[in-house]
Amino acid sequence: MQSIPQDEITKYDRLIADLNQVSTPGYQTSYGSYWKMDGAGLDAAYRGAYFQELQSALANRPDLASLVAKLVETPTDKLGTKKLEFSFATKLLHTADRQRPIYDTHVTAFYFFQPLTKRPAKRSDEEWLQDRTSDLIVFYNFLSDEYTRVLANGLLAKSIRAFRSKFNPKHFTDVRIIDLLIWTYVEVLNKRGLIDGRI
Repeated sequence: MQSIPQDEITKYDRLIADLNQVSTPGYQTSYGSYWKMDGAGLDAAYRGAYFQELQSALANRPDLASLVAKLVETPTDKLGTKKLEFSFATKLLHTADRQRPIYDTHVTAFYFFQPLTKRPAKRSDEEWLQDRTSDLIVFYNFLSDEYTRVLANGLLAKSIRAFRSKFNPKHFTDVRIIDLLIWTYVEVLNKRGLIDGRI
């Protein structure tokens, strides 16, 4: 728990509390900063479409596949580049429904999941995009089931209680706590946590 800064909790709670301001530049800047969108090379047009989807998702929760399909059709830069921003799609979905997990590289590292990265020569761009999306959704569905299993069996109940006691979060679901615990664990490992005796 000592590796989780209080600021991480405060900023997330503020994002959830201020969801009614999702259309404002101030909220979008805070959201982009918190979820690390700023360094992802996403231009203003993509971000505009992204936040429009977030606003829509608050009223009508989309399924992940249709959300990804919409976002991937939006170019991420002025050159018309289209990219599969799966992690940002799951962050959008989670923001609208905090019972949904978040996909990112730390979570994949924790579960030793390796997404498809090498396109077979015979696959078209469209087929390859479908392959990658399907692969990621299979993992995401596993993640949803895994978090449900962890919660149903109380496997992290002690850690979740300790988290709530230490930070007193206002808008963290147990799913979000599991996500942050995993993310922090992998982050500490990546920074020599095991070698330095912190784990």
